Amino acid sequence: MDATLDRVGALAPVFGRAFVEEPMTLWSLGGHGDVEARLTSAFSCFLEQVVGLGLVSEATGGVGAAVWIPPDRFKDWAVHPWSHPQIIAVAEDGRRYDAFWDWVGCHHPAQPVWLLDSLAVEPAAQGRGLGRALVAAGLASARADGISAFLSTGTERNVEIYGRFGFRLAEAADAPEGGPTIYFMRWDP
Repeated sequence: MDATLDRVGALAPVFGRAFVEEPMTLWSLGGHGDVEARLTSAFSCFLEQVVGLGLVSEATGGVGAAVWIPPDRFKDWAVHPWSHPQIIAVAEDGRRYDAFWDWVGCHHPAQPVWLLDSLAVEPAAQGRGLGRALVAAGLASARADGISAFLSTGTERNVEIYGRFGFRLAEAADAPEGGPTIYFMRWDP
């Protein structure tokens, strides 16, 4: 089910809790202070920008959610939603944040792809198939369009998980300035 703007307040904390140990978010935003609260704030800002575009799906009353961005939607914003000043303001180091996400962006395919930007399932509900349903729904859209899908993750165990859906590891690369290893994965119809 597509999420609506009134659901941002319920969904942002789910993302905050699910991403609290994700290396990409910890490296880019920093690990100081109340990480879960900062992630929730960042996801709230991000979701406010993308929910209205129909890019957020939720499962089981918000226990899980995914942000799938089809290739034609990247033109819908002048500044990428993750580059919003409110998000950069919660980062330990705004320069490192920008540099890291620019580096990640350079690893995305040049041709049009569906992008699995973010997927979160409430930690207590993980392992029940909610994430699987959210991934399958996005891949069904990509398959219907005859277009590949792409994602990046800093969590090595996710490589195996996404591999079960047919994603293959396109590249593993160490982020600059001592950042984490990032796994770039591609799915082809």
